[in-house]
Amino acid sequence: METRETCTNGQLFWRGITRACGVCGERGLTRRLVALSETCPRCGFRFERYPGHFLGAVTMSTIVTFGLILISVLVGVWVLWPDVDALRLSIVPLAIAVIVPAALHPTCKTLWVAIDLMMRPLTPGEAVADLVTEEGAPQEG
Repeated sequence: METRETCTNGQLFWRGITRACGVCGERGLTRRLVALSETCPRCGFRFERYPGHFLGAVTMSTIVTFGLILISVLVGVWVLWPDVDALRLSIVPLAIAVIVPAALHPTCKTLWVAIDLMMRPLTPGEAVADLVTEEGAPQEG
């Protein structure tokens, strides 16, 4: 099990994108389709490090969703031009507005945790992974 000290920012970013724990790399952190577990089942790291921690994840999800809605509206106007019909134009953006936030939210959460770990490394006791090695023996130092 890698600790934060041996994990590069690129590895942290990849773990975030692939819905893995930023501390130990454990996968399968989502319950149901869109709910992220509160803690990592392998290392015990609590994903919400402080109250309001996931505001960054909500912001990322919102920016991506609005960007996709904007692109779909622009493409829709281009495709439907010159007979732009508001009803036909709104179908795809409404679908994006409903589906994308729910689908992206767990990924945005794990990505935000990874970004937060890049900015604020683990403190002692935040996860079991920073206290024990893969073999289960306490780390020295």
